[in-house]
Amino acid sequence: MTIIPREADVVIAGGGVAGFNAGIAAARNGARTLVIERYGFPGGMFTGGNMTVLNSPPVGGIGKEIMDSLDEQGYAKRIDDDPPNHPIFHYASEYCTMNIAYDAEMAKILLFDMAEKAGLPLLLHSWVTGVEMKDDRVIGLTVQNKSGRQLVKGKIIIDASSDGDIASLASVPFVKGQTDKGILFAMTMLVRLSNVNWPAVSEYSMKDPGIKKAIAEAQAAGELPYYRPRTREMANYWGHARPELSHLVYPDEALLWGGTVEGVDGTSVDDLSRAEIEVRKQFMSELTFLRKHIPGFEKAKIENSGVTVGVRDTRHIVGEYTLTGMDILERRRFDDVAGYNCKGGYPVNELPYRCFVPKQVEGLLVAGNCMSVVPGSTQRGPQLGSYNNLKDIPTMWTTGEAAGTAAALCAGSSTEPRELDVKLLQERLRSQGALIADSEIERLKKAKLPSGKTVEQFYAEQVAEMKRYWKKQGN
Repeated sequence: MTIIPREADVVIAGGGVAGFNAGIAAARNGARTLVIERYGFPGGMFTGGNMTVLNSPPVGGIGKEIMDSLDEQGYAKRIDDDPPNHPIFHYASEYCTMNIAYDAEMAKILLFDMAEKAGLPLLLHSWVTGVEMKDDRVIGLTVQNKSGRQLVKGKIIIDASSDGDIASLASVPFVKGQTDKGILFAMTMLVRLSNVNWPAVSEYSMKDPGIKKAIAEAQAAGELPYYRPRTREMANYWGHARPELSHLVYPDEALLWGGTVEGVDGTSVDDLSRAEIEVRKQFMSELTFLRKHIPGFEKAKIENSGVTVGVRDTRHIVGEYTLTGMDILERRRFDDVAGYNCKGGYPVNELPYRCFVPKQVEGLLVAGNCMSVVPGSTQRGPQLGSYNNLKDIPTMWTTGEAAGTAAALCAGSSTEPRELDVKLLQERLRSQGALIADSEIERLKKAKLPSGKTVEQFYAEQVAEMKRYWKKQGN
Protein backbone atom coordinates (compact mmCIF):
# COMPACT_ATOMS: atom_id res chain seq x y z
CA MET A 1 0.00 0.00 0.00
CA THR A 2 1.29 3.46 -0.88
CA ILE A 3 1.74 5.70 2.16
CA ILE A 4 1.17 9.38 1.42
CA PRO A 5 3.55 11.56 3.47
CA ARG A 6 2.49 14.82 5.11
CA GLU A 7 4.31 17.11 7.50
CA ALA A 8 3.58 20.06 9.79
CA ASP A 9 5.05 21.81 12.82
CA VAL A 10 2.01 21.04 14.96
CA VAL A 11 -0.29 18.09 14.24
CA ILE A 12 -3.58 17.88 16.15
CA ALA A 13 -5.60 14.69 16.43
CA GLY A 14 -9.20 15.79 16.78
CA GLY A 15 -10.87 18.97 15.61
CA GLY A 16 -13.56 19.11 18.29
CA VAL A 17 -14.04 21.69 21.03
CA ALA A 18 -10.45 21.69 22.34
CA GLY A 19 -8.75 20.56 19.13
CA PHE A 20 -10.18 23.32 16.97
CA ASN A 21 -9.08 26.04 19.38
CA ALA A 22 -5.67 24.38 19.64
CA GLY A 23 -5.37 24.53 15.85
CA ILE A 24 -6.38 28.19 15.62
CA ALA A 25 -3.98 29.12 18.44
CA ALA A 26 -1.06 27.23 16.90
CA ALA A 27 -1.65 28.64 13.43
CA ARG A 28 -1.99 32.21 14.67
CA ASN A 29 1.29 31.78 16.53
CA GLY A 30 3.09 31.03 13.29
CA ALA A 31 3.22 27.24 13.34
CA ARG A 32 2.45 25.18 10.24
CA THR A 33 -0.49 23.32 11.69
CA LEU A 34 -2.73 20.46 10.58
CA VAL A 35 -5.94 19.37 12.32
CA ILE A 36 -7.09 15.80 11.69
CA GLU A 37 -10.83 15.29 12.24
CA ARG A 38 -13.02 12.22 11.75
CA TYR A 39 -16.19 14.15 10.82
CA GLY A 40 -16.79 16.52 7.91
CA PHE A 41 -16.72 19.63 10.09
CA PRO A 42 -14.87 20.99 13.14
CA GLY A 43 -16.28 21.80 16.56
CA GLY A 44 -17.25 18.43 17.99
CA MET A 45 -20.00 18.69 20.61
CA PHE A 46 -20.22 22.44 20.03
CA THR A 47 -21.44 21.89 16.48
CA GLY A 48 -22.30 18.34 15.42
CA GLY A 49 -22.86 17.12 18.97
CA ASN A 50 -25.93 19.39 19.11
CA MET A 51 -25.03 21.04 22.41
CA THR A 52 -26.62 24.36 21.27
CA VAL A 53 -26.50 25.97 24.72
CA LEU A 54 -23.59 26.91 26.98
CA ASN A 55 -24.17 27.09 30.72
CA SER A 56 -21.49 29.77 31.14
CA PRO A 57 -20.17 32.52 28.92
CA PRO A 58 -16.52 32.03 27.91
CA VAL A 59 -14.25 34.48 29.70
CA GLY A 60 -11.57 35.23 27.11
CA GLY A 61 -9.46 34.14 24.19
CA ILE A 62 -10.69 32.21 21.17
CA GLY A 63 -13.78 30.90 22.97
CA LYS A 64 -14.99 34.42 23.66
CA GLU A 65 -14.20 35.39 20.08
CA ILE A 66 -16.40 32.55 18.82
CA MET A 67 -19.40 33.47 20.96
CA ASP A 68 -19.02 37.20 20.38
CA SER A 69 -19.03 36.56 16.63
CA LEU A 70 -22.17 34.42 16.81
CA ASP A 71 -23.85 37.07 18.95
CA GLU A 72 -22.94 39.85 16.51
CA GLN A 73 -24.37 37.78 13.65
CA GLY A 74 -27.63 37.17 15.54
CA TYR A 75 -27.00 33.47 16.10
CA ALA A 76 -26.51 33.49 19.88
CA LYS A 77 -28.34 35.01 22.83
CA ARG A 78 -28.55 34.91 26.61
CA ILE A 79 -31.38 32.82 28.03
CA ASP A 80 -31.86 35.01 31.08
CA ASP A 81 -35.38 33.85 31.96
CA ASP A 82 -34.21 30.32 32.87
CA PRO A 83 -35.35 29.44 35.52
CA PRO A 84 -37.87 29.78 37.30
CA ASN A 85 -41.02 29.18 35.25
CA HIS A 86 -40.14 26.26 33.01
CA PRO A 87 -39.40 22.56 33.59
CA ILE A 88 -35.76 23.02 32.60
CA PHE A 89 -34.05 20.48 34.76
CA HIS A 90 -30.67 20.14 33.16
CA TYR A 91 -29.80 23.70 34.16
CA ALA A 92 -31.67 23.97 37.42
CA SER A 93 -29.84 26.65 39.40
CA GLU A 94 -29.65 30.42 39.16
CA TYR A 95 -26.65 30.02 36.91
CA CYS A 96 -29.20 29.24 34.18
CA THR A 97 -29.60 32.98 33.76
CA MET A 98 -26.03 33.00 32.39
CA ASN A 99 -26.87 30.43 29.68
CA ILE A 100 -26.07 31.29 26.08
CA ALA A 101 -27.99 29.48 23.34
CA TYR A 102 -26.65 29.43 19.80
CA ASP A 103 -27.26 28.08 16.32
CA ALA A 104 -24.96 25.06 15.91
CA GLU A 105 -25.23 25.02 12.10
CA MET A 106 -24.12 28.62 11.84
CA ALA A 107 -21.36 27.82 14.32
CA LYS A 108 -19.99 25.32 11.79
CA ILE A 109 -19.88 28.07 9.15
CA LEU A 110 -18.09 30.40 11.57
CA LEU A 111 -15.43 27.82 12.49
CA PHE A 112 -14.68 27.08 8.84
CA ASP A 113 -14.29 30.81 8.23
CA MET A 114 -11.96 31.20 11.23
CA ALA A 115 -9.80 28.30 10.03
CA GLU A 116 -9.53 29.78 6.54
CA LYS A 117 -8.53 33.20 7.87
CA ALA A 118 -5.95 31.66 10.22
CA GLY A 119 -4.42 29.61 7.39
CA LEU A 120 -5.33 26.42 9.25
CA PRO A 121 -5.76 23.33 7.03
CA LEU A 122 -8.29 20.72 8.15
CA LEU A 123 -7.90 17.07 7.16
CA LEU A 124 -11.53 15.95 7.50
CA HIS A 125 -13.10 12.49 7.20
CA SER A 126 -9.89 11.01 8.57
CA TRP A 127 -9.10 8.58 11.37
CA VAL A 128 -5.85 8.36 13.29
CA THR A 129 -4.93 4.67 13.38
CA GLY A 130 -1.47 4.68 14.94
CA VAL A 131 1.49 6.67 16.20
CA GLU A 132 5.02 6.90 14.89
CA MET A 133 7.59 6.82 17.69
CA LYS A 134 11.33 7.43 17.91
CA ASP A 135 12.50 6.11 21.25
CA ASP A 136 10.13 7.74 23.77
CA ARG A 137 9.06 10.58 21.48
CA VAL A 138 5.94 10.84 19.30
CA ILE A 139 7.03 12.08 15.87
CA GLY A 140 3.95 11.41 13.77
CA LEU A 141 0.54 9.84 13.28
CA THR A 142 -0.75 7.29 10.78
CA VAL A 143 -4.07 8.31 9.26
CA GLN A 144 -6.64 6.41 7.21
CA ASN A 145 -9.19 8.07 4.93
CA LYS A 146 -10.74 7.79 1.44
CA SER A 147 -7.38 8.68 -0.11
CA GLY A 148 -5.67 5.79 1.56
CA ARG A 149 -3.10 5.70 4.33
CA GLN A 150 -0.99 8.70 5.30
CA LEU A 151 1.92 9.28 7.65
CA VAL A 152 1.68 12.77 9.14
CA LYS A 153 4.88 13.88 10.83
CA GLY A 154 5.00 16.77 13.28
CA LYS A 155 7.41 18.50 15.62
CA ILE A 156 4.72 18.54 18.32
CA ILE A 157 1.61 16.35 18.43
CA ILE A 158 -1.54 17.33 20.33
CA ASP A 159 -3.97 14.65 21.45
CA ALA A 160 -7.40 16.32 21.32
CA SER A 161 -9.22 13.05 20.63
CA SER A 162 -11.26 13.42 23.84
CA ASP A 163 -10.61 9.76 24.68
CA GLY A 164 -6.82 10.01 24.87
CA ASP A 165 -6.48 7.72 21.86
CA ILE A 166 -3.08 9.03 20.79
CA ALA A 167 -1.68 9.05 24.31
CA SER A 168 -2.86 5.48 24.78
CA LEU A 169 -1.25 4.37 21.50
CA ALA A 170 1.97 6.03 22.66
CA SER A 171 1.84 4.05 25.96
CA VAL A 172 1.20 7.09 28.14
CA PRO A 173 -0.19 5.88 31.49
CA PHE A 174 -3.83 6.81 32.05
CA VAL A 175 -6.74 6.30 34.43
CA LYS A 176 -10.31 5.48 33.45
CA GLY A 177 -13.40 5.56 35.63
CA GLN A 178 -14.15 6.08 39.29
CA THR A 179 -12.99 3.78 42.11
CA ASP A 180 -11.37 0.44 41.46
CA LYS A 181 -14.55 -0.57 39.58
CA GLY A 182 -13.81 1.92 36.79
CA ILE A 183 -17.28 3.48 36.87
CA LEU A 184 -17.78 5.78 33.87
CA PHE A 185 -20.38 8.48 33.33
CA ALA A 186 -23.50 7.59 31.37
CA MET A 187 -23.90 8.48 27.68
CA THR A 188 -26.64 10.76 26.34
CA MET A 189 -27.96 11.87 22.95
CA LEU A 190 -28.76 15.57 22.53
CA VAL A 191 -31.96 16.14 20.55
CA ARG A 192 -33.13 19.48 19.14
CA LEU A 193 -36.92 19.87 19.07
CA SER A 194 -39.03 22.46 17.27
CA ASN A 195 -42.72 23.48 17.37
CA VAL A 196 -42.58 23.79 21.17
CA ASN A 197 -45.02 26.30 22.68
CA TRP A 198 -43.00 27.51 25.66
CA PRO A 199 -45.68 29.83 27.11
CA ALA A 200 -48.03 26.84 27.35
CA VAL A 201 -45.31 24.74 28.93
CA SER A 202 -44.65 27.50 31.45
CA GLU A 203 -48.32 27.85 32.36
CA TYR A 204 -48.66 24.12 32.91
CA SER A 205 -45.48 23.83 34.96
CA MET A 206 -46.81 26.39 37.46
CA LYS A 207 -49.74 24.04 38.15
CA ASP A 208 -47.55 20.92 38.24
CA PRO A 209 -44.13 22.05 39.51
CA GLY A 210 -41.41 19.89 38.07
CA ILE A 211 -44.16 18.08 36.11
CA LYS A 212 -43.93 15.48 38.88
CA LYS A 213 -47.63 14.64 38.77
CA ALA A 214 -47.54 14.00 35.01
CA ILE A 215 -44.46 11.79 35.38
CA ALA A 216 -46.04 9.76 38.20
CA GLU A 217 -49.23 9.19 36.23
CA ALA A 218 -47.29 8.15 33.14
CA GLN A 219 -45.17 5.70 35.11
CA ALA A 220 -48.27 4.22 36.72
CA ALA A 221 -49.61 3.63 33.21
CA GLY A 222 -46.42 1.80 32.20
CA GLU A 223 -44.88 4.68 30.30
CA LEU A 224 -41.27 5.90 30.77
CA PRO A 225 -40.05 2.38 31.66
CA TYR A 226 -36.40 3.39 31.99
CA TYR A 227 -36.98 6.23 34.46
CA ARG A 228 -35.44 5.72 37.88
CA PRO A 229 -34.34 8.01 40.72
CA ARG A 230 -30.96 9.71 40.63
CA THR A 231 -29.20 9.85 44.01
CA ARG A 232 -26.11 11.73 45.09
CA GLU A 233 -24.11 8.54 45.58
CA MET A 234 -24.51 7.54 41.94
CA ALA A 235 -21.94 8.47 39.31
CA ASN A 236 -22.90 11.67 37.52
CA TYR A 237 -25.73 11.26 35.01
CA TRP A 238 -26.66 7.77 36.22
CA GLY A 239 -30.36 7.42 36.90
CA HIS A 240 -32.96 9.33 34.92
CA ALA A 241 -35.90 10.68 36.84
CA ARG A 242 -37.43 13.37 34.58
CA PRO A 243 -37.08 15.14 31.24
CA GLU A 244 -34.13 17.51 31.00
CA LEU A 245 -34.74 20.48 28.72
CA SER A 246 -33.47 23.91 27.81
CA HIS A 247 -34.58 26.90 25.78
CA LEU A 248 -32.64 27.49 22.57
CA VAL A 249 -31.85 30.47 20.39
CA TYR A 250 -35.12 30.27 18.43
CA PRO A 251 -38.37 30.69 20.42
CA ASP A 252 -40.06 27.42 19.40
CA GLU A 253 -37.03 25.19 20.01
CA ALA A 254 -35.98 23.03 22.93
CA LEU A 255 -32.95 20.91 23.68
CA LEU A 256 -33.77 17.49 25.09
CA TRP A 257 -31.11 15.45 26.89
CA GLY A 258 -32.41 12.20 25.42
CA GLY A 259 -32.09 9.40 27.93
CA THR A 260 -29.11 8.00 29.78
CA VAL A 261 -27.28 4.78 28.92
CA GLU A 262 -25.27 3.46 31.86
CA GLY A 263 -22.50 0.91 32.10
CA VAL A 264 -20.99 1.71 28.71
CA ASP A 265 -17.40 2.53 27.75
CA GLY A 266 -16.65 5.00 24.96
CA THR A 267 -13.50 3.09 24.06
CA SER A 268 -15.53 -0.06 23.26
CA VAL A 269 -17.10 -0.22 19.80
CA ASP A 270 -19.67 -2.74 21.05
CA ASP A 271 -20.73 -0.42 23.87
CA LEU A 272 -20.93 2.54 21.49
CA SER A 273 -23.10 0.55 19.11
CA ARG A 274 -25.42 -0.53 21.92
CA ALA A 275 -25.67 3.01 23.26
CA GLU A 276 -26.62 4.45 19.85
CA ILE A 277 -29.54 2.02 19.66
CA GLU A 278 -30.66 2.27 23.28
CA VAL A 279 -30.54 6.05 23.51
CA ARG A 280 -32.97 6.43 20.60
CA LYS A 281 -35.48 4.12 22.28
CA GLN A 282 -35.20 6.26 25.37
CA PHE A 283 -35.60 9.67 23.78
CA MET A 284 -38.55 8.50 21.69
CA SER A 285 -40.21 7.24 24.87
CA GLU A 286 -39.59 10.62 26.44
CA LEU A 287 -40.84 12.61 23.45
CA THR A 288 -44.00 10.49 23.32
CA PHE A 289 -44.59 11.31 26.99
CA LEU A 290 -44.09 15.05 26.44
CA ARG A 291 -46.43 15.13 23.44
CA LYS A 292 -49.13 13.22 25.29
CA HIS A 293 -49.02 14.79 28.74
CA ILE A 294 -47.40 18.24 28.68
CA PRO A 295 -49.26 21.17 27.07
CA GLY A 296 -46.98 22.96 24.65
CA PHE A 297 -45.35 19.79 23.32
CA GLU A 298 -48.33 18.43 21.34
CA LYS A 299 -46.81 19.37 17.98
CA ALA A 300 -43.14 19.08 18.94
CA LYS A 301 -40.98 17.42 16.34
CA ILE A 302 -37.38 16.32 16.12
CA GLU A 303 -35.26 18.70 14.05
CA ASN A 304 -32.07 16.70 14.50
CA SER A 305 -30.05 14.65 16.95
CA GLY A 306 -26.34 14.69 17.65
CA VAL A 307 -24.04 13.20 15.04
CA THR A 308 -23.10 10.64 17.68
CA VAL A 309 -24.14 9.61 21.17
CA GLY A 310 -22.53 11.91 23.74
CA VAL A 311 -19.58 10.18 25.44
CA ARG A 312 -18.70 12.13 28.56
CA ASP A 313 -15.81 10.31 30.12
CA THR A 314 -13.14 7.75 29.21
CA ARG A 315 -9.34 7.96 29.53
CA HIS A 316 -7.44 10.65 31.41
CA ILE A 317 -3.67 10.74 31.05
CA VAL A 318 -1.33 10.70 34.01
CA GLY A 319 0.38 14.04 33.58
CA GLU A 320 3.06 16.04 35.30
CA TYR A 321 0.29 17.21 37.62
CA THR A 322 -3.11 15.67 38.30
CA LEU A 323 -5.87 18.10 39.21
CA THR A 324 -7.86 16.84 42.20
CA GLY A 325 -11.32 17.49 43.51
CA MET A 326 -9.82 19.22 46.51
CA ASP A 327 -7.90 21.55 44.17
CA ILE A 328 -11.31 22.60 42.85
CA LEU A 329 -12.93 22.98 46.27
CA GLU A 330 -9.98 24.83 47.80
CA ARG A 331 -9.78 26.96 44.65
CA ARG A 332 -6.03 26.52 44.55
CA ARG A 333 -3.93 28.77 42.37
CA PHE A 334 -1.00 27.56 40.28
CA ASP A 335 2.23 29.21 39.21
CA ASP A 336 1.87 27.54 35.82
CA VAL A 337 -1.78 28.51 35.20
CA ALA A 338 -2.59 28.15 31.50
CA GLY A 339 -6.39 27.88 31.43
CA TYR A 340 -9.54 28.28 33.47
CA ASN A 341 -12.51 26.37 34.76
CA CYS A 342 -15.37 28.71 33.78
CA LYS A 343 -18.60 28.94 35.76
CA GLY A 344 -21.13 31.75 35.80
CA GLY A 345 -19.11 33.80 33.34
CA TYR A 346 -15.86 34.00 35.29
CA PRO A 347 -12.84 31.80 36.05
CA VAL A 348 -13.57 29.93 39.28
CA ASN A 349 -10.46 27.70 39.11
CA GLU A 350 -7.04 27.79 37.51
CA LEU A 351 -5.81 24.91 35.35
CA PRO A 352 -2.05 24.23 35.46
CA TYR A 353 -0.07 23.65 32.28
CA ARG A 354 1.37 20.46 33.77
CA CYS A 355 -2.07 18.79 33.39
CA PHE A 356 -1.55 18.92 29.60
CA VAL A 357 1.93 17.34 29.69
CA PRO A 358 1.98 13.52 29.87
CA LYS A 359 4.53 11.62 31.89
CA GLN A 360 7.17 9.50 30.14
CA VAL A 361 6.46 10.49 26.53
CA GLU A 362 8.01 13.48 24.71
CA GLY A 363 6.70 15.57 21.82
CA LEU A 364 3.11 15.25 23.01
CA LEU A 365 0.54 17.54 24.62
CA VAL A 366 -3.10 16.83 25.40
CA ALA A 367 -6.10 19.14 25.31
CA GLY A 368 -9.69 18.63 26.39
CA ASN A 369 -11.32 15.75 28.23
CA CYS A 370 -8.25 13.51 28.37
CA MET A 371 -6.19 15.96 30.45
CA SER A 372 -4.70 14.81 33.77
CA VAL A 373 -7.51 14.89 36.33
CA VAL A 374 -9.14 12.69 38.95
CA PRO A 375 -12.25 11.04 37.45
CA GLY A 376 -15.49 12.04 39.12
CA SER A 377 -16.96 15.23 40.47
CA THR A 378 -17.02 17.58 43.42
CA GLN A 379 -20.82 17.43 43.42
CA ARG A 380 -21.74 13.75 43.67
CA GLY A 381 -20.69 10.22 42.90
CA PRO A 382 -18.66 7.39 44.41
CA GLN A 383 -15.46 9.44 44.75
CA LEU A 384 -14.32 13.04 45.01
CA GLY A 385 -12.95 13.98 41.60
CA SER A 386 -12.30 17.03 39.46
CA TYR A 387 -13.18 15.99 35.91
CA ASN A 388 -16.92 16.71 35.77
CA ASN A 389 -16.29 20.29 36.88
CA LEU A 390 -14.12 20.91 33.82
CA LYS A 391 -15.81 19.26 30.84
CA ASP A 392 -18.06 22.17 29.84
CA ILE A 393 -17.28 23.76 26.47
CA PRO A 394 -16.00 27.16 27.75
CA THR A 395 -13.46 25.37 29.96
CA MET A 396 -12.42 22.95 27.22
CA TRP A 397 -11.87 25.89 24.89
CA THR A 398 -9.27 27.28 27.30
CA THR A 399 -7.41 23.96 27.40
CA GLY A 400 -7.23 23.87 23.60
CA GLU A 401 -5.92 27.41 23.27
CA ALA A 402 -3.29 26.75 25.94
CA ALA A 403 -2.10 23.50 24.33
CA GLY A 404 -2.04 24.97 20.81
CA THR A 405 -0.10 28.04 21.91
CA ALA A 406 2.36 25.90 23.86
CA ALA A 407 2.82 23.56 20.89
CA ALA A 408 3.62 26.48 18.56
CA LEU A 409 6.16 27.88 21.02
CA CYS A 410 7.78 24.44 21.41
CA ALA A 411 7.88 23.79 17.66
CA GLY A 412 9.41 27.19 17.00
CA SER A 413 12.20 26.75 19.54
CA SER A 414 12.81 22.97 19.31
CA THR A 415 11.73 22.64 22.95
CA GLU A 416 10.03 19.65 24.53
CA PRO A 417 6.64 20.50 26.09
CA ARG A 418 7.79 19.65 29.60
CA GLU A 419 10.77 21.97 29.21
CA LEU A 420 8.80 24.97 27.93
CA ASP A 421 9.26 28.24 29.82
CA VAL A 422 5.80 28.61 31.34
CA LYS A 423 6.27 32.34 31.86
CA LEU A 424 6.71 32.72 28.10
CA LEU A 425 3.54 30.70 27.52
CA GLN A 426 1.60 32.82 30.01
CA GLU A 427 2.80 36.06 28.41
CA ARG A 428 1.61 34.82 25.03
CA LEU A 429 -1.76 33.69 26.41
CA ARG A 430 -2.27 37.06 28.09
CA SER A 431 -1.47 38.87 24.85
CA GLN A 432 -4.18 36.75 23.18
CA GLY A 433 -6.73 37.52 25.89
CA ALA A 434 -6.84 33.87 26.99
CA LEU A 435 -5.43 34.64 30.44
CA ILE A 436 -6.97 37.75 31.94
CA ALA A 437 -5.88 40.16 34.66
CA ASP A 438 -7.01 39.66 38.25
CA SER A 439 -8.80 43.01 38.05
CA GLU A 440 -10.90 41.70 35.15
CA ILE A 441 -11.70 38.52 37.08
CA GLU A 442 -12.86 40.66 40.01
CA ARG A 443 -15.16 42.59 37.67
CA LEU A 444 -16.66 39.40 36.22
CA LYS A 445 -17.27 37.99 39.71
CA LYS A 446 -19.66 40.84 40.46
CA ALA A 447 -22.25 39.93 37.81
CA LYS A 448 -25.66 39.77 39.52
CA LEU A 449 -28.09 36.87 39.53
CA PRO A 450 -31.90 37.20 39.96
CA SER A 451 -31.61 36.71 43.74
CA GLY A 452 -29.30 39.70 43.98
CA LYS A 453 -26.31 37.51 44.75
CA THR A 454 -23.19 37.88 42.67
CA VAL A 455 -21.97 34.86 40.73
CA GLU A 456 -19.03 34.72 43.14
CA GLN A 457 -21.32 34.56 46.18
CA PHE A 458 -23.44 31.88 44.55
CA TYR A 459 -20.43 29.74 43.63
CA ALA A 460 -18.84 30.18 47.08
CA GLU A 461 -22.04 28.85 48.68
CA GLN A 462 -22.00 25.84 46.36
CA VAL A 463 -18.36 25.11 47.23
CA ALA A 464 -19.06 25.39 50.97
CA GLU A 465 -21.92 22.89 50.68
CA MET A 466 -19.78 20.46 48.68
CA LYS A 467 -16.99 20.66 51.24
CA ARG A 468 -19.45 19.77 54.00
CA TYR A 469 -20.76 16.83 52.00
CA TRP A 470 -17.35 15.32 51.25
CA LYS A 471 -16.16 15.88 54.83
CA LYS A 472 -19.05 13.68 55.95
CA GLN A 473 -17.86 11.08 53.44
CA GLY A 474 -14.41 11.09 55.04
CA ASN A 475 -12.58 13.30 52.53
